[in-house]
Amino acid sequence: MMQIALSPALLSRLPQIQVSGLIALDINAAALPARLPTLPEPERDLDELLQAWKQLYKDLPGDKKARCSLEYLVKAAQKDKLRSILPLVDLYNQASLLSLSPFGGEDIAKLGGVLQLDLAAGGEPFLPLGRDQTETPQPGEAVWLNGKRQVVCRCLNWLESDLFKLDAGSRDVVFVSERPDKGFPSGAAGMDWLAEQLRPHAGRLVRFELDAARTSFELAAVDKVA
Repeated sequence: MMQIALSPALLSRLPQIQVSGLIALDINAAALPARLPTLPEPERDLDELLQAWKQLYKDLPGDKKARCSLEYLVKAAQKDKLRSILPLVDLYNQASLLSLSPFGGEDIAKLGGVLQLDLAAGGEPFLPLGRDQTETPQPGEAVWLNGKRQVVCRCLNWLESDLFKLDAGSRDVVFVSERPDKGFPSGAAGMDWLAEQLRPHAGRLVRFELDAARTSFELAAVDKVA
């Protein structure tokens, strides 16, 4: 099974948050085309949007160096410094730029079946991407956790764990995109686009949406693709 959830503590801090998601199973990663992400002509003021994300991060507990992943993508695109990472990562980065909403993707097998957006107690272990020393988040920080309360991603979508990252062998993947409130773009359209790109190369695709009215989604037996 795979369960994705928003905790009561997180909703008390961000009551209007919405999470768009996609579960893709039995992906034939070797068949995915190489794609260098590009920034389409934006439909809204990018500086204003990125400033709104900066203010949100300033208001939330967490490392003050933290930035929305969308900011890194937009600035890299504007400087013509976007680079291919991995087909699956390139695809969700493109979906992020299309919808102007941050995206993340995690390997379901590595997660162990649970992904929850919660507020950190402060002692949860976190291994930053590309590092070999474990750190901990700050108390009250909005973090994605697995079932063992290991940090999957810090500060909503800022910093990925090395333990759960996608790699060339990833076959079952969960993608998520956070919308703190209605003042931010939704990732739903980008998630729909991502599903269309993966459809020819996956055994099963399942879309889901989470908010205060629907705080969890569960997919049974993800290892048995229908």
